[in-house]
Amino acid sequence: MKKRIAVFANGWSNEYLELVLEGAKKRATEDNVDLFVFLNYSSGSEQDPGNIGESMIFNLPNIADFDGVLLMGNTINMPYEREQLREQILKYKIPAISLEYEMEGIPYIGTDTYQGIYKLMLHVLEVHHAHNFLFVSGPKNNQESESRKKAVEDALETAGLVLKEENIIEADWSYFLAHERTIDYVTSHDKLPDAIVCANDEMAIGVCTALDFLKVRVPDDVIVTGCDYLTRGQEFYPILSTVEREWDRLGYEGMTLLLEKMNGSEIAMSTVLQSTPVIGESCGCSVSLVKSDERLHSIISNYRGQREDTINEWQLRYIDELFSKKNSVDGLKQSMNETFQYNHIFEGKDFMLCIKDRYFEEKESQEELKLGELTDCMDVYVNLVDGKAVPMGKFPTKNLLPYYDGDTKGTQVYLFVPLNTLEESVGYIVQKNNLKRVYEQSLYVWLRRVSQDLERVKQNIRLEELNKKLKEVSVTDALTGLRNRTGFDALALPYLLDCQKQGKNSAIVFADVNKMKTINDMYGHLQGDLALCTVAEAIKKSLPRNWIAVRYGGDEFLMVGECSDTEEAEEITEKVQEEVAEEMQEEIVRIRED
Repeated sequence: MKKRIAVFANGWSNEYLELVLEGAKKRATEDNVDLFVFLNYSSGSEQDPGNIGESMIFNLPNIADFDGVLLMGNTINMPYEREQLREQILKYKIPAISLEYEMEGIPYIGTDTYQGIYKLMLHVLEVHHAHNFLFVSGPKNNQESESRKKAVEDALETAGLVLKEENIIEADWSYFLAHERTIDYVTSHDKLPDAIVCANDEMAIGVCTALDFLKVRVPDDVIVTGCDYLTRGQEFYPILSTVEREWDRLGYEGMTLLLEKMNGSEIAMSTVLQSTPVIGESCGCSVSLVKSDERLHSIISNYRGQREDTINEWQLRYIDELFSKKNSVDGLKQSMNETFQYNHIFEGKDFMLCIKDRYFEEKESQEELKLGELTDCMDVYVNLVDGKAVPMGKFPTKNLLPYYDGDTKGTQVYLFVPLNTLEESVGYIVQKNNLKRVYEQSLYVWLRRVSQDLERVKQNIRLEELNKKLKEVSVTDALTGLRNRTGFDALALPYLLDCQKQGKNSAIVFADVNKMKTINDMYGHLQGDLALCTVAEAIKKSLPRNWIAVRYGGDEFLMVGECSDTEEAEEITEKVQEEVAEEMQEEIVRIRED
């Protein structure tokens, strides 16, 4: 049995994920180790209700079942997520490594971005003679962001300058926040800064696009720098001046340390890799022809990506339309398997969609669950194996997969991502050896759309159940539980006509309750109702299963059904009469005993 390593990460850091995971996978392949990647899309905001459903995926696995854990700590947005994982790792004494985020009791490997940013700052100060700086930070109190800010402050100190609090914008690592807050800053200040230093490339691109919107030129009017050496930043115009961190090496070395620890070797509690500044156009320097050519070639790649996005959107719209028409679980399962078997370009050849047990039932029928929790059992709605839909039923949630072959040759990578509608967990998907979509952010769009479609199906199913209940009420006599006159027209009459079309014999039996008026007058209407109910119960017990009994009105009853001949109809009539007499006798005995 191969060793298994659990990897925990947040999906918003796409290029970081790609390089680190590819480096980690490369090292895992050398030792034939399987990777189970648990990925969510929780945001950095504590007020976001969607975090509850997203965090479920980190609680899904039992860490004690794994041989090691790799934490992509700096990507995990919510502090409680990191703390819960840390507590579980230490509780079960599982070998673990944290990447880029120091966690008490767990060995750490990271990159010293301080030195890279410090050197890049000296370049901007000494070569471009900037004096007035604006710093765009990551989340407040984030270790990595604070380290990068310290590098800026220390470099400024060498020139006798200070980074003032009012010259710091908090943008949460986000392009959108950086874009929005740059516009707010520039429009509320009379003078532009000489340079805007961003804690990552994503925010640097957001700053550049905001400045372009304001007709401010980079680098002619303002210098902009980033950090992380994203491909997008090197394909951008102007090419970003930034800091290279060698993320693929980080993933490889982090996995190496983890494997050593799993094998019983002692490793250092802290390992630090070095970063280096990469000078681009955004600070005012020129770049090589090779760099310029790479940017031009990226246009072709971007066009191909746009075409793929269009195809993915067509698939999602088809899924939207398909799901919107489904009002039963069986119909949904069949359609989903047919759809994904026919087209699984996005999902991959080995794909599984699991929904929590009884998700489509009334909430009152489900066990009490906390927000974001899954049931103890999962139901497999789609199971593709090598592109073919393979039937698969329910399985214990703790198993993660209904199948797992630990003897398969070569490293296998299983990706687990949550399906949820804000606070409510719907289930999760599993993709095998298909990490490509993680690196594009298109997976997040797919998850949101499919989750919403499943919620729509749930509403359709509940509406269908409600309609059935309303229809049942409309054709049922409230007192006796038999069909009413509407039920005769809607059910009994079509039944008789169908028998006639098929050439089958059928019968209509009429009955009423003798002296019904006398019962009501002498004993009251409650006793009259009791008499009607007693007759109705006798009819239910004695009629063949395929017959329909109707309270046609007052004390009149009709019974219709298929029979072979008149003799059989008479036998059924006699059986009803005998059952009525028996029921009446039992009722008299009960009344006397009371």
